[in-house]
Amino acid sequence: MNEFSITKAMVLEVTRETSKRMRLLKDQFIDGYDVHMSNKNLSEILSKVMEKVAADVFTKHLSHKVEKATSDREPDLFFTKNKKPLEIKVTSTDTTWTGGEFSKRPFDYLLVSWGKNFDEFFVALTHLEKKDWTSRMSQSYYGPSFSVKNLIKKKDKEVFIGSFNENGTKLIRERI
Repeated sequence: MNEFSITKAMVLEVTRETSKRMRLLKDQFIDGYDVHMSNKNLSEILSKVMEKVAADVFTKHLSHKVEKATSDREPDLFFTKNKKPLEIKVTSTDTTWTGGEFSKRPFDYLLVSWGKNFDEFFVALTHLEKKDWTSRMSQSYYGPSFSVKNLIKKKDKEVFIGSFNENGTKLIRERI
């Protein structure tokens, strides 16, 4: 499954450095200037920070270049050795990830969930096709969802950080 040769140690390094940078943003900007940001905004920022950190960490450990996106049309990460893209999908919830309704490309995903202080994470790697996402257009909501229940059912997943609750309805973040 893991064609990227990503290890738990690498993912821990990525999440720890991402956490450090996000806490700095929170302390110096958000709290420092009394700025309110929604969890959606914070997830987008965390995603961009994680792209940069992951590209650097994976490049260092894999001995080949891992490129980060320079535009929204590019995959979040691109592994140059095997020419494979990897998307990073971030949520602040413990039940679901939201995707783009009109994105039709299948991808391998690093699914990330973060906790309030940016010190707890869940991270899993899996491949998702368009059919794996549940459309919510009929509910007047723009983004399809992918639930923890569906992740648990997938055989081609690798959980690096965190676990699932006993009911299989929520993920459990791990303090890093």
